[in-house]
Amino acid sequence: MLTIACLLGIIALPSLAAAPLPTYEPIHRIDTKKKVVALTFDDGPDATYTPKILEVLHQHQVQATFFVLGSQVDKYPKVMQWITKAGHEIGNHGYDHHDLNKLTEQEVYDDIKRGELSILRTTGILAQNYRPPGGVMTHDVMNAVQACGYDLIHWSIDPKDWSMARTASLIAKSVKSNVKAGDIILFHDGGLNQKQTVAALRDLIKDLRAQGYRFVTVSQLLDEAKAK
Repeated sequence: MLTIACLLGIIALPSLAAAPLPTYEPIHRIDTKKKVVALTFDDGPDATYTPKILEVLHQHQVQATFFVLGSQVDKYPKVMQWITKAGHEIGNHGYDHHDLNKLTEQEVYDDIKRGELSILRTTGILAQNYRPPGGVMTHDVMNAVQACGYDLIHWSIDPKDWSMARTASLIAKSVKSNVKAGDIILFHDGGLNQKQTVAALRDLIKDLRAQGYRFVTVSQLLDEAKAK
């Protein structure tokens, strides 16, 4: 559970006021024999591509996790509400898509908190998982995330759907060639052009289901690990 101090921002980051907090490892995937995977989407909500992705997920009855930017939540609150009304999980991706390598521990903390408040104000949801922009995992990032009480989520498969050079076929092939039980798969619903992501999802979901895979949210995936 996130701390009241983190939510309200009424005290300085503990590690800046006292001794540094111990770092902890980001979660890339879980070890399981069950054929479960988590689809995740970064950098939204987006007015064009998020609704298209939501429609594909709805058609196939798939629940996913959206790691949203607070700036995008403030820009597209209705789209954000569509995500939650569809039953998908919300993760915090910070407020702005900063290069976290250039931020201090306090600045990372402040950005996480600002994103958290945008999500809470728009949806009433207090996110439990955080994914840093670009997957940056410095000591400062890990300390700031831990101070706010989040699970730190990375990924195990990145089909690089953000690249304009990636076709739907290449995106889908990249996932299908590498997927294993317990994987966390990275996609983007925010970006310059996620048309290929939308197209790839349609075939990918069908193919993975045919192989016996079940789609879960990140929190459900973590619950699978705890239940072992």
